[in-house]
Formats: sequence, C-alpha cells, structure tokens
Amino acid sequence: MLAWRKSLGKYGLVKSDCEIPTIKDDEVLVKVLATGICGTDFGIYKGYREVEEGLIPGHEFIGEIVKLGSSVTGYEVGDRVVPSIVKKCGKCPACIQGFEAQCENLLEIGIHINGSFAEYVAVPEVTLHKVGKDMDLKTGASIEPVAVAYSAVKKVLQFIPGKDVLIYGPGAIGLYTAQIARIAGAGKILMAGTVADQDRLELARKNYNVEIVNVDEEDVDERMKGCFKYGKADIIFEATGVAAIIGKMLPQLRPHGELILVGVYHDNSEMNLLPAGRGELSIRGTFCYTLSEFEYAIRLVEAGKINFDGIVDTVDLDHLDEGFEKTMSKESIKIVAYSKE
Repeated sequence: MLAWRKSLGKYGLVKSDCEIPTIKDDEVLVKVLATGICGTDFGIYKGYREVEEGLIPGHEFIGEIVKLGSSVTGYEVGDRVVPSIVKKCGKCPACIQGFEAQCENLLEIGIHINGSFAEYVAVPEVTLHKVGKDMDLKTGASIEPVAVAYSAVKKVLQFIPGKDVLIYGPGAIGLYTAQIARIAGAGKILMAGTVADQDRLELARKNYNVEIVNVDEEDVDERMKGCFKYGKADIIFEATGVAAIIGKMLPQLRPHGELILVGVYHDNSEMNLLPAGRGELSIRGTFCYTLSEFEYAIRLVEAGKINFDGIVDTVDLDHLDEGFEKTMSKESIKIVAYSKE
C-alpha cells in the first residue's frame, strides 16, 4: 500500500510502498477514504515534533472497515467510520472521570501509533465512531478538528450566551471555533489575524457574521473599543499556537474573563500575571476532546451546522506533500487528501 512515513533528521515525509497492517484482536482494518492535514502533522513534517522513525502520521480521517479483529463487536465490514485520535486505557483516574485526552497511558493515532497518511490503517476499536455511508468524504475528514473546536467552546458553554468573544487565529480551528461560539449564543465575535491571513479573515467576516482585525495594520485594543460594548472581551480563544503572543491577552479581558488556550505550544510564554489576579481571570487549557464531545461534533456536522465552504481544499493522497506545501504557504487553509478508489 501507499504510505507517507517520517524519516528522522529529514524535512518532510517519505512516500513508501508498505505492507497492509496486520490488526490485533481489538482493532479493525480501515481503508482510508480521505484524510486531513493537522497542525500537529506540520510539526512532524518539519521535524520539531519528535516521533519514532518510520511513523505514518495522520489522524483526521474517514474510512471504511474492511476487516474486524476477533474481539470487536458492534461494527461490520463496510461500515463507514470517523475515528478519534485518542486511544485511552480506560483504567487510570483520568479515564475513570471521563477525561480520555488526559489518560495516563494515552496513545494517539498518527503520533504514537501509525495513522491515516496511508491507504489502510489499523484502528483501535475504542476510537471508532460510525457515520452514514452517504457522508461527504471532505466533511468526514474534517470532523476531528471540529471536535477540537467544540471542546474548546464547551469549556465556557454555560457562560458564553451574549458574551463578547475575541478569537486569535483564523486557521481551521479558529474558524470552526467562531462558528460554534456563534451557535452557542455568543454576542459580538472579533477574529484577529495577520496580513497573511487577510483572505481568511474576510472569509470569516462574510460567512460567519464576525468582526475582523488585522493585527499588523490595526491596534486590537482600539478595535475592541469599537466592537465590544465595554471595550474588552469576556472570552478569548487563542488558536494560533504562538506562545509569544499570549502575554498581551490578559489585559484584553474584562474582570472575571476567560482565556482558553486552544493551540499546541512548543515554546515558553512570558506574561505579567497582575491583570489575572486583579481581574480574577481564568486561564484554561483545552486538549483534544472527550469521546462524547466527538460524538456531538459529528451531530453538528450531520445537521449541517458547520460551514466548510472556503476552508477545505483537496489533493490526492499520492501528492500529499503538495498539500503540506500549499498549507504552509497559506495558499490553502485546510487540506484533505483523497485515497484512490
């Protein structure tokens, strides 16, 4: 089968001809129909996210079951599935509390075990979510990042109706977060990006009824004064993954405001914590999602609540490297690669 593997010490991934995986009793063999490129995959591609030699990355995907492990129940060959990234142990304190993403023995598809940048992948049963056979492939391969955004918004779900929201980063996660925040009843939403993000900002303004600010040409604080009733945000979602900019966000929150860290950070951040103490602010991290949150994200997508127009472009799996280059050059926001039929 065709697969894209990581060769350590080298930029990019290596296209390889590999054996179709042998599945364990608690796994299914899935034919990958479409797979998305995630920000985490860029870290692997560029070499700053360490993984084992020869790993097949990829974890945003939709596929069809072609073989069942001996202990797998509730699924049949031919079922269309959208797996989540998290393989939990089910026994540690975090799992018992329902926090699968904080599992002490966590394994992630495409990071710790081989993933979906291949024609076939062995998938643990505990990660499976069944979807209809008529689900659009581009949509199905986009559910995983929608679940990430939903989990971030759910952290403040009971507080968000009517509140003013600032979102940093008009990438796929930021754009999905804006849509879900709108569904959740947010008041004004302001999305911040750079000059290089201008097309994405305009997409958000046009499609999601949000205000926008170009941080390279406008002052965010001044823009908030013209956008929000009290001149500051009640909730900020940080979805750039750039640790260096986090420090300036605390003064942009109203008293008792919430800063939600959605990005994955590989550097340290310096910040003055005085505004956090005086304003009694909350800083919350969010990582992946619970299995129930993933299920709810599927329902949002199936109900047509998420608009993917302008976000997702496609390539063939055979040309996955072109998809990486298109995304890193900001020619595309999100790439989904189709496998051969």
